[in-house]
Amino acid sequence: MRRHRRRRGAAGGLAITIAIVFAVLAVLALSPRHRHFYSRLFEASEPPAPRAGPLPAQPPSGPPPMSGRPPGFAAPIGPGPSSAPQPASPPESSPETVKQNALREKQAQAVAAVPRARLGEPVVVKILDELSARLPLAGPPPAWELKEFAGRAQVDVVRDEERVAFRLQSERTSFALYRDVALEVKDYPLLSWTWKVVKLPTGGDIRERTSDDQAAQVYVIFPRWPFPRINSDVLGYIWDSRAPVGLKVTSPQSSNVKLVVLESGLERLGQWVREERNVYQDYVDLFGKEPPQAGKVAIMIDSNDTRSQAEAFFAELVFQPLKR
Repeated sequence: MRRHRRRRGAAGGLAITIAIVFAVLAVLALSPRHRHFYSRLFEASEPPAPRAGPLPAQPPSGPPPMSGRPPGFAAPIGPGPSSAPQPASPPESSPETVKQNALREKQAQAVAAVPRARLGEPVVVKILDELSARLPLAGPPPAWELKEFAGRAQVDVVRDEERVAFRLQSERTSFALYRDVALEVKDYPLLSWTWKVVKLPTGGDIRERTSDDQAAQVYVIFPRWPFPRINSDVLGYIWDSRAPVGLKVTSPQSSNVKLVVLESGLERLGQWVREERNVYQDYVDLFGKEPPQAGKVAIMIDSNDTRSQAEAFFAELVFQPLKR
């Protein structure tokens, strides 16, 4: 009798565990934001035929994340007329149709805007996908996502010394701009960009949690399944106020964030500085394992811990294969 009870108890516990796992996966699968965002990053796409010159961003050739057909296309029609009455389609000018078409167009644009690896060509993460004659522009462009961690962000797109760049200003604030990418850093390990710091946060130092402020930060984010939004490895490059150049540390804020100090102090303040890093090698050295596919890049500024001010400019980022 006791053996039967133990067996029933173990079976019941296993059933409860399985039910919880399926419930969590169902919540993630049914979340449009989660499904759309991550499925469009990591779906496979066939590379186009090689050609000279940079390639414009193209939508993936595989099935779209939110439906079984490309966004903006009508549902397939059957082979012949049916005797059964068909529901009337809403008129093209109806609010419902206009809203649906706008949503499909937005989804198609979002998919097309993701920088992807194609046949060994550089993967360019642009500030503006389409250049505007009206600069400066206030706020982040559509392809970039703004996250404010403390205070209100000050973001402008400007032209500075012939560069189209972000200008980030922080006054006791902390915020970041994110953009989706989809590439293997083992195939595109070299990341290059230019940045310029105008004002450093007073007393900022990555080595101390209470002074963890930097005027300029660039991050590559590696989402991990099955919970990529909360289970990511983050590799960052920073311009610190005091920490020595070459320092490699784990962020005092989070153990999954590894950082490399590329610039420090006032020596190159006010100058555009070009950086290039082997992201693949840095990831292996700092995390001790092979990297998953990169899913996002981010740029950030903060001065909230030191209660001071900071200002920095960032131009486009470029991933490339190893030089031969």
